[in-house]
Amino acid sequence: MRSAILLIKFDLISFSFELVLFFVLQISFGASSSVFSRKQNFPSFLRTVHPNKYFIEIIWKFLEKFKWTWVAFLYIDDDYGRDGLDLFVKKIKDTEICLAFTHGLKEDTDYPKLIKQMEALRINVTIVFTTKWTAERLIMSAIQQNVTNKVWIAVDAWSLHKELPKERGIRNIGTVLGIAEPKIKIPGFDDFVFSFKAQNQCGNPEQDPFCNQMCNCSSLSAEDIITADPSFNFPVYSAVYAVAHALHAVLQCGAGSCNKSIKVYPHMVLEELTKSKFTLLNQTVHFDDNGDPKFGPYAIVFWNESGDAEEIGSYTFHPEHNFDINKSKIHWHGDKEARFPSSLTSILFTAHKNVFFDFKSIYLRINSNFYWTEITFYESNKI
Repeated sequence: MRSAILLIKFDLISFSFELVLFFVLQISFGASSSVFSRKQNFPSFLRTVHPNKYFIEIIWKFLEKFKWTWVAFLYIDDDYGRDGLDLFVKKIKDTEICLAFTHGLKEDTDYPKLIKQMEALRINVTIVFTTKWTAERLIMSAIQQNVTNKVWIAVDAWSLHKELPKERGIRNIGTVLGIAEPKIKIPGFDDFVFSFKAQNQCGNPEQDPFCNQMCNCSSLSAEDIITADPSFNFPVYSAVYAVAHALHAVLQCGAGSCNKSIKVYPHMVLEELTKSKFTLLNQTVHFDDNGDPKFGPYAIVFWNESGDAEEIGSYTFHPEHNFDINKSKIHWHGDKEARFPSSLTSILFTAHKNVFFDFKSIYLRINSNFYWTEITFYESNKI
């Protein structure tokens, strides 16, 4: 019976905890939750995507750049989403940004009711820290509810969505800005997919190079696969290459051959993985002490009139953090005054977790522990 020494995977925290008990080496191309940076809990875990703290940093840069201080934070109600919310609350503490509304999105979320709550609070900027399928339900509901003049900030899980930017009425809900993996074309991938789809069945495992690639995807054409959401192209590619480089080192490969007498153990591959440093598609792939990537920028995108996610800027991590965005490329959909309200009156108050406040038309739930925050009233609503 074969024993697993390595798993390349997306994200499942509970499953990862179980694998740690057996010291199964894991390298993920989609797990961004902060918990995975804790080496005392996940000593054999690495990833090729940046942890959530960097997504929150970029979101904060958005808010700071456009001076948006009255925002909603919607999140998928799981470990990933709650981690994002926690990081965001900590990030905006002692800043001018006010978290006016938060809500965890579930299978049974009443989206029309949710949207009405945000409309009552006159929220114009909504951060959507959630998965693709949840974002689809939210955005489609916003279209159906005739929401207008808003700004939606998308994370990488749905910022490069193929269908939503072309949905009828999408421009009416406002402007969608997002954070995304840069669109990197993988050399030879298209040829591989066409060759793979040309294989009818796995007849001879010894001669068929695609036998270990079989999947139940007969309903998909080669074009469907090639034009799919490219969000995780490079993270997957770099994860596979990192493993290959580590195994190459462990097996002392060179000049076309390897030392097959070496028995490979997980700790040997892990040691080589943590020391990895190689160039792949003009990026230097290596990891920090927490197993987090020290490579890869993020793209800043805008859903344009053509229904495409147009790249309008970037956020680079190395050698230093730099946020760059070309505001002239953004075609704001909707009323400018709705995005940048100028006639405001502010008061300060202290709040406790889950306390409700009702000030005439303003209904606010505070979702954090004791801290000073700001609530803003339009001058037409005198207290």
